Amino acid sequence: PCASARVGALLHAARLSEEDVVYDLGCGDGRVLHAAAAQHGCTCVGLDIDADCIAEASGRAAEQGLSSRCSFAACDLLALTTGALRCGDLGDALAPAERGRRFPPPTAVLIFLTGHGLSRLAPLLHREWEAGPALRLLTCVEALDDVFDYEEGDLFGGGAAELAWAVSRAHVDHGVFVVPPHGMSVEEWEAAEPAPRTPIAPAVADGLSAAVLEGLLGEAEMEAVCELGERMLREQGEEAPPALSLFEGDGVGAVEDFFHAAGEHRVAHLHRHGALQAELPRLLGRLLARVLDADRRSHRLLHGGGHALRSAEYHVYGVGGSVSDPEHRDAGSLLTLTVLLSPPEDYSGAELLFSAGGEAGAGLEPLRLRRGDGALFPSEKRHNVTPLTAGCRRSFVLEFWAGGANVYNRHR
Repeated sequence: PCASARVGALLHAARLSEEDVVYDLGCGDGRVLHAAAAQHGCTCVGLDIDADCIAEASGRAAEQGLSSRCSFAACDLLALTTGALRCGDLGDALAPAERGRRFPPPTAVLIFLTGHGLSRLAPLLHREWEAGPALRLLTCVEALDDVFDYEEGDLFGGGAAELAWAVSRAHVDHGVFVVPPHGMSVEEWEAAEPAPRTPIAPAVADGLSAAVLEGLLGEAEMEAVCELGERMLREQGEEAPPALSLFEGDGVGAVEDFFHAAGEHRVAHLHRHGALQAELPRLLGRLLARVLDADRRSHRLLHGGGHALRSAEYHVYGVGGSVSDPEHRDAGSLLTLTVLLSPPEDYSGAELLFSAGGEAGAGLEPLRLRRGDGALFPSEKRHNVTPLTAGCRRSFVLEFWAGGANVYNRHR
């Protein structure tokens, strides 16, 4: 499947809107279309020859509340005939049980195929692209104008690369290539690139509200997060530096790891070495869908550029534990989600506070959550957790940013 770190860049390159119909040819588990539907509100159609992948993609769409916007079908892509994509009637290319289904014609097609598969599909894609209506194509890893079939290709010419493609490489750093709609030059397409996202200023963030996402996690999901978090607290506590040196120049990450192992407020990085993504992928997918949908309906901080998961943290507050810096912000991130994992009646203190406005001197006010609720807010918005006076408070925090996906802590 498409790497999770590439999804944000791919969708940004596609320039999607609610009016688009997006096909994913070789959709796998559907993760790209789930993100597209949640973030952009577009209609999505996923096709794959593997019926198990289609069942998985459909199940995840249902879990994420995206079934009304995402359709999936088992389909032999190499059996598609000319005109099938343009009219949404895929005919006998569909598995027998799927035949007769009709889909809206696409305005954008994503193809995560390489080499042999992409080369064999390229002639059909070229005919569909040339015939219109306006259709843009996106590939990952390989571009349509230089793809080569190493299984059956002629080293001295021929094949998909000799078709007259116009390919934008504006997003080549992310391994994404775009074929603009037929009749539009690469120069015209790239000149129309939306303006880069402008980082939100702290004063602006302070004036934006935090959104409460009620019932974000269920009981079994919270138990799974806590189980993973407690295990990683033990493992990472053993890896944390035992002391800080005044002379060896410990990096920011090492300093954070040292203090995160402290007893009053301990933190485990659940994304370290991909643990969260590997062990709780469906939970993470459902959270991401809710985050993207809520952001689309409010501040749209993840729009206008690629984004990735910067960090996923499990926080445990003991007596005296807090985030007490009055100017604390999740600096450098775009959007933060915090989910309360403990029943509020199980602890005292540890109130979650947010800036009451963007005016100079504005104070902080509490935001009360129930167990399983989440608060979604601009990362640069001031926020605190007051000292815990009794009991234990656990929370789950995700940060999203414009950088690449980290694999260790917030910094790398």
